[in-house]
Amino acid sequence: MDTMSANLKAYDSMTSEAGLLSEEEQLRLAADASDIGWWDVEEGYGRLFWPPRVKAMFGISAGASVSMDDFSNGLHPDDRDRVMAAYVATVDPARRAVYDVEYRTIGKEDGVVRWVAAKGRGLFDETGRCKRVIGTAIDITTRINLQQQELANGREDTALREQFLAVLAHDLRNPLASVAAGIQLLLQNPKNAGEIAAVMERSIVRMTDLIGTLLDLARSRLSDGLIISRNSEQPLKPVLLHVIDELKHLYPVHHITVDIDLREPVQCDRLRIGQLFSNLLGNAFEYGTPTAPVHVRSRAEGGQFELSVINYGPAIEPSHLERLFQPYFRGNVRGSRDGLGLGLYICSEIAEGHGGTISVSSESGTTSFTLRMPTHA
Repeated sequence: MDTMSANLKAYDSMTSEAGLLSEEEQLRLAADASDIGWWDVEEGYGRLFWPPRVKAMFGISAGASVSMDDFSNGLHPDDRDRVMAAYVATVDPARRAVYDVEYRTIGKEDGVVRWVAAKGRGLFDETGRCKRVIGTAIDITTRINLQQQELANGREDTALREQFLAVLAHDLRNPLASVAAGIQLLLQNPKNAGEIAAVMERSIVRMTDLIGTLLDLARSRLSDGLIISRNSEQPLKPVLLHVIDELKHLYPVHHITVDIDLREPVQCDRLRIGQLFSNLLGNAFEYGTPTAPVHVRSRAEGGQFELSVINYGPAIEPSHLERLFQPYFRGNVRGSRDGLGLGLYICSEIAEGHGGTISVSSESGTTSFTLRMPTHA
């Protein structure tokens, strides 16, 4: 009877163990079906079992053998200490922590960086010895890349909003300064009130137009750069002449020569071309030699519009030429032009929006900026 009972107990134990193995196998199959990798470590640091899916997360071929060294060495150096500390806490009988980490791996065979989310738990016997550590692993590289892209887009959106505010402040400076100068002239020469008031009024109109356009820019979330509205219903020459009159009030000691010959209509955004010209002419006055003239030359013929501003003075450093049209690059700032380095960037955006280009040459004491673009879209 005792022998029979012993045999029955042994049979029950075997069938129970077989049932447990069957359940574990079912779990593994379910994990495989859901793109989850199943891993198993004997004695905490003993023989390591990785299916092909988990090996792929570490850049290891499906048929290659693996060990705990492959696990440790495959972790990204910046994540290794953190992940190994979490694993130690999992196999420690005193802590028995749940293993729940996200980390990067560097493929052993392909060098590819991947992101993995792993979870696991230690199994301990009655004496507290860790018999096994089992868990799951998921390749979350795609998810992390999407999150990082969203974060980068958010940062870019924030930068563009900041750029919008800087553009607004920068482009309003010249017409606002012209109004301030006009007020001073009115106080000194009240007899010329009519002429001075006309210049001030034009500057105020320009500021209003700028604010309206930049608000439209904000509503478009700055996603496509500057908004360009091209038409040729009104002539461009008066816009260029007004910018010249506006800046003459700011730089009365400078001499300027003007040569404008527009033989055909220019289909353009007149406000934006005015912005561009104001930035170029203001730079020429500020950085050029005060006793030397500034030359303005413009042509529109043969389907091509060209606008050049030339000044005399120290040449622009060669190392600065390639960066002049980058946002926030200021170079050697002096005088009153202590902006955020957006002027020439704005010019390049306006030129690009018109299907044109803006170039610069600076040598032998002469600096020239030239806008070239088609007269029709």
